[in-house]
Amino acid sequence: MFRGWFVVGALVVLFVAAAVLGFGAIFRAKSVAARIDAAAAGLLAATMAAVGLGWAQLGVVPLGAAIGLVFLLFVIRIVYRSSGPGEAGRWSAIYNALVAALSGWVLLSASSGAGSVSDHPGHQLGIILADIMGALLMIFAATGWVLGTFAMPAESKSHAVPRWKGVREALMAAGLAVALFAIS
Repeated sequence: MFRGWFVVGALVVLFVAAAVLGFGAIFRAKSVAARIDAAAAGLLAATMAAVGLGWAQLGVVPLGAAIGLVFLLFVIRIVYRSSGPGEAGRWSAIYNALVAALSGWVLLSASSGAGSVSDHPGHQLGIILADIMGALLMIFAATGWVLGTFAMPAESKSHAVPRWKGVREALMAAGLAVALFAIS
């Protein structure tokens, strides 16, 4: 589905960088739940890198199972939220579950577009507009992660997002924005 070299290159670079940061966060995590979150984020990014490389049509079942597992892990984190040091909150788990759901949609759309772009079954006006709106929302999410990480004023009562997590989430959101724009 992703035919342009620029789109494939952008997807691979963004998702591989997010996967490396996700798997690297496993070693920096302070709790078991944070390690599971980091592993899930790394697995999701690695799966999306595989989708960007064009493996969606060949391996839709294993890639879908990986995305489903990540989604299930984040849903469990929503329901059974703990509040220890270094733990992500419920809103973070909700955001990550939505990212996993969008990743599943990208996988489903990329795997069904076997022919030309015009043969894609999802090319109806409503789906195209939803994909473009999703891409715009992911651009805003990436911008928000970057601002929350690097542009937090010193006098603010909020705390800044940890740098590696903010960069990882910004890369993932930017990759999803490119993917959603490419499938629209």
